[in-house]
Amino acid sequence: MSKKYDIVLFGVTGFTGKLAAEYLLQRGAGISWAVSARSLEKAKAVFASQSSTPDILVADLLCKTDEDRGKLRSIVEQTKVVLTCSGPFEKYGQDLVALCAELGVHYADITGETDYFRQTIQKHDQQAQTSGAAILCHCGHDCIPVDLMVYELNNFASNQGCELKKVLTYQEFWEDFGPSGGTAATAAFQLSKDRANTEKPAFDPLLTTKTGEKSEFHTKNACPKSDIDVPALPGRKAGPWIMAPVMMNCVRRSNALLGYSKEFSYGDSAVKVQSWSAWAKGMATNLAMGAKIYAPGVLGGLVDPFIPQTGEGPSREGMENGFLKLHATATMVDRADASKTRELSGLFEFRKDTGYLYTAALLCETGLLLAEKHGSLEGGCATPAAALSGDL
Repeated sequence: MSKKYDIVLFGVTGFTGKLAAEYLLQRGAGISWAVSARSLEKAKAVFASQSSTPDILVADLLCKTDEDRGKLRSIVEQTKVVLTCSGPFEKYGQDLVALCAELGVHYADITGETDYFRQTIQKHDQQAQTSGAAILCHCGHDCIPVDLMVYELNNFASNQGCELKKVLTYQEFWEDFGPSGGTAATAAFQLSKDRANTEKPAFDPLLTTKTGEKSEFHTKNACPKSDIDVPALPGRKAGPWIMAPVMMNCVRRSNALLGYSKEFSYGDSAVKVQSWSAWAKGMATNLAMGAKIYAPGVLGGLVDPFIPQTGEGPSREGMENGFLKLHATATMVDRADASKTRELSGLFEFRKDTGYLYTAALLCETGLLLAEKHGSLEGGCATPAAALSGDL
């Protein structure tokens, strides 16, 4: 059945959503695309200074009535691919991803919420396989760079007749790297959840195979708990950071589907900033977010000036001058002689901010590739590497 649109972008009025819309305006020649928002007026304002405006479709992602669900369904039915920047995704993504899985529409988001990814696999993997919908979480900075780094290291090891056994990544950011209002809202949502009555599945959904069984390819969490040396940066240290478990869990899903190794380990870390001002700014933001979450009635209003609000984020100049250097070290073992091991290193470099500016680009490039491959991809809940591999 022919579709009116190649891509429909949701969350266009948020910080990253605006950047994604801008990217599609520049990059999307030759495709038919639209945006969807709850407020028509706010969506129009996003394109007020642009030379052209895509179709603007109106729907609420929090479907409270049958009428709400009908409006959202009618939008999803018209497109090959849904892209969404509307987080927290556990709150705003449930109805949208369910419709995509049901209707055979490819889906990609920028979530850094592992709980949401697990829920999506549990609820929709089998139906998505049946309908042909490729459901891809983690299609921004969380977690395309690390996912593709490990994928490419595994390809190299395989071509050398070896098995990839361990990978460590070290994320070196620009020093003014910081959260947007959407990121702050998602962190607050996740940390305020009541997990006491959460029912545990028989095994981690991230290990679910295409047949619904537990994969034999397991991944051990090797994220450091204290500072470690960065081999590529003599004298520099890297240490734990809040998104490392998300990166690890994405790679865990890729290993379960692609089969890097049955005894694989992966860990992620953040390279320590060198300037006092960058350290102080990051610490102030973290403390303010903690106060907002854990003592909202007492300190909430006082710390608001230190926390980005909805639609806010890093400056454009800062993002244009930002960067990510993803360093990696790895160990591979000769398949013919397990006593022979070799060490690898890798570098994946982005010359602009990946937190938001290139997260928008990564999401859009994922969407363009999904549209190009429409009708030829396997359905199911996968990672970017597992679904799109080297093409991405």
